[in-house]
Amino acid sequence: MTAIVAPRAETLPIGELSKRSGVNIETIRYYERVKLLSPPPRTAGGRRVYDSTGLRILVFIRRSRELGFSLDDIRTLLRLGGPEKASCREVARDRRTSS
Repeated sequence: MTAIVAPRAETLPIGELSKRSGVNIETIRYYERVKLLSPPPRTAGGRRVYDSTGLRILVFIRRSRELGFSLDDIRTLLRLGGPEKASCREVARDRRTSS
């Protein structure tokens, strides 16, 4: 019998994260400092490595900024669930039913 090994989750260095998300490297570091983005684990050499969750959250932050949300608004949205807890459809539905 052979064991099935799950593929290793992809990790991204900060430069690749920047390219894929469209967010400047210094802005990513800033978002970490102001606690909008959790600090990622680091390699033995001290380099940041991000996963797909970090990428999704960063894209969520970028898009929220483009829509005019303040950093405090985005922090609240992330605290309420962020991009991976509920879909936009679910949030809209819940908003309609609670009004």
